[in-house]
Amino acid sequence: MSKKHLIQRDISWLSFNARVLQEANDPTVPLKERIKFLGIFSNNTDEFFRVRVATLKRMIEFSEKRKKLNMYMEEDPQKILDQIQMTVLQQQNEFNRIWNGIQKELKKKKLPCLQRRN
Repeated sequence: MSKKHLIQRDISWLSFNARVLQEANDPTVPLKERIKFLGIFSNNTDEFFRVRVATLKRMIEFSEKRKKLNMYMEEDPQKILDQIQMTVLQQQNEFNRIWNGIQKELKKKKLPCLQRRN
């Protein structure tokens, strides 16, 4: 299999986190567990940005030095960051949609709604 057919690991990781969102969206999962899945998604996303996105940004800085040194870098970190941004924005919209639905369910069950911190 050529490298062109491989999924970049950061994009693959975001696909995993999308599966966490799917669990939060599943109406057969108890409401309390769905809220927990949203928390897991948020924590995963935070860690992803602290570690992977920060590394990619450092790679971009290095790539400027690499160009001056005429070195080869296999991956284009800016292209990966662009894909990450697009994917994360879509996932965040999905998160908000799911959270709003959960809040409606909580109100129907006359349970106190939690306020999301930004």
